[in-house]
Amino acid sequence: MTKKIFGWGLIGCGGAGRAHARYAAADTDVAVRAFCDVDAGNAERLAAEHDGAVHTTDPSRLLEDPEIDIVAIATAHDSHADLAVAAFEAGKHLFLEKPMAMSVADCLRIEAARKASGCRLQLNFSIRFSGAARAIRERLGTPLVSHGQCTQSPADLTLWRWHPTIGGGPLYDVGVHALDLLCWVHDAEPVEVYATGGQITHAGQLGSPDMVDTCAATLRFANGAVGTFLMADAGRNELMSKWFFEFYDGADTAVLHEHFKTATFTRPDADSGELVTETVKPPEAPRLCDLVSAIRSGTDPAISSREGIRSAVLVECIEASIRTGEAQAVKIPAF
Repeated sequence: MTKKIFGWGLIGCGGAGRAHARYAAADTDVAVRAFCDVDAGNAERLAAEHDGAVHTTDPSRLLEDPEIDIVAIATAHDSHADLAVAAFEAGKHLFLEKPMAMSVADCLRIEAARKASGCRLQLNFSIRFSGAARAIRERLGTPLVSHGQCTQSPADLTLWRWHPTIGGGPLYDVGVHALDLLCWVHDAEPVEVYATGGQITHAGQLGSPDMVDTCAATLRFANGAVGTFLMADAGRNELMSKWFFEFYDGADTAVLHEHFKTATFTRPDADSGELVTETVKPPEAPRLCDLVSAIRSGTDPAISSREGIRSAVLVECIEASIRTGEAQAVKIPAF
């Protein structure tokens, strides 16, 4: 039998959407069909790079197209929930940019629509596709202690990502990446979070006094392991890069650095006990093959609704801990 090729369409043709288009164009199981953006020029320019692709400002043209099987959504964060629900109601599989949504309630709304549709959802937690991150998860033992951080240069506050309702600020934009990676490498569920911080680097400038721009958090996992998470745009250094993670399993250690391109392992030599260091830089894994495989097999991809809901729960716990000064129990709702 001829293997099915899945028609693919994109809603949201900005910087993240361009990356999604590259993932789709590189996948032999996918045929690029259409581009949609509120800015007609953005959609037209991307369509011009893919011969025969449709361009539009109307998402319904993609959702009603029987030749489109997979919809990628790379729009502003506050639009994810409504667009994702509409995609599932139209019977489309979904490749969804992070965050899954701007609240746990909206994440659950997406999952309810997905379940009712019988379709598949994959989230774009991009560090999961890092070859270096995958090497750490495969080669290191179960971590006992970890640290993850995202530290960047002071932000352009005119960007939509810093709008209190449209983007939600850095916890929703980049924090979800780090929180997901810590849970994934620990291979354990978080059970408690304590955080401090708040609106420190941009006090009074963010349109809402509740938006968090800086946090330092401690996570406790169900297996007793602990991790720390630092997020700030108070400055950046090239030694550790924007993203930096450390994992310790009681004997061996691993560091993820160079914008998650490189992993450095340190372990004691079996004979001498002296520390031996090895640095690797594996290639990035493809983005869409896991979703395509899940569609074919009727199973969930590795980065599915559960991971999106968990990250949303952790963000809300961090915000609550900062607000109250108290540790928060992490409770993943049933879905």
